[in-house]
Amino acid sequence: MLENVASPQRPFSWRPHSSLQDRSVDAHLGQLSHRPQPARLAHPQSLKSALSLSSKRLRTRAERQVCCSYRALDGCSVQHAGTGISTTIASLWDAGPQTTCAIIFMTHFADLSSWELAQKLKKGVPQLQARGVKVIVVGLGSPENARRFSEVLQFPLDVLHADASGQCYKALGFSPGFAPDADVSPYLKLLPMLAGIGSPGTIQEVLRGYVGDRSAKPVFEGRTPFNVLGGGYQRPFELATLRLSNMVGILPKWGQLCPPDEALLTQQGGSLVFRGQDVVFRHDDSGILKYTDVDALVAAATAL
Repeated sequence: MLENVASPQRPFSWRPHSSLQDRSVDAHLGQLSHRPQPARLAHPQSLKSALSLSSKRLRTRAERQVCCSYRALDGCSVQHAGTGISTTIASLWDAGPQTTCAIIFMTHFADLSSWELAQKLKKGVPQLQARGVKVIVVGLGSPENARRFSEVLQFPLDVLHADASGQCYKALGFSPGFAPDADVSPYLKLLPMLAGIGSPGTIQEVLRGYVGDRSAKPVFEGRTPFNVLGGGYQRPFELATLRLSNMVGILPKWGQLCPPDEALLTQQGGSLVFRGQDVVFRHDDSGILKYTDVDALVAAATAL
């Protein structure tokens, strides 16, 4: 039944009788009662079992990766920078349980990342060797590229090796850089990488060179113009100045340092520390200028 409703404030209209409204509400409540109820929370014991299983799977995956890292290198060859002699990289050290070996895989010898990393390794290598750690440094390119690199930077030739094909890098699964399968010039691929595309962290690292970093060590030691900004930390523009200096050093020697296989221009590197055949430290470069923290590597390699 419908009732007539009219008022001076609004035009004549019709509305349902209250009994119809009641039936509508009852029907709506009935629909709500048939809606599916939320699932009950799992029993704490079930959650504990699931977490334990997940943790076990992660450990198994990590153990598999550790074993694979050593086995992957077993068939990879590098050439000594001084002699040019080719040998399997796994034969360069005795993988006994008491032996520690640090292997640093730089990018190509004309890369800013390699220059910057090598300048830090010049201090790190003697520290490692003094603690009985075997040190192997590998760069992308030919032995001739490696020798020129060593001459320019005064880098120790006895620990330096060349990987002309990137075989070790591929075996270890290091990042190939931006669009590895794209049929375009590697030089074109470098452009988006410099903008951080396919090279995570590069933009932040470039900015860090300009704004400074209070958690990092000073780049230049002794008396420098940067001392007016204080000491004990990486001052603004300090790292950017080093990078500019390195770039000025690289460009005239590009032809002597650049790898013959230009496809390696975008290949990224990484570092591993083996104790016996077990990996106790691993770093994979995520992009340009995102190389290994040498202090962290030294700490891992010299830890008891």
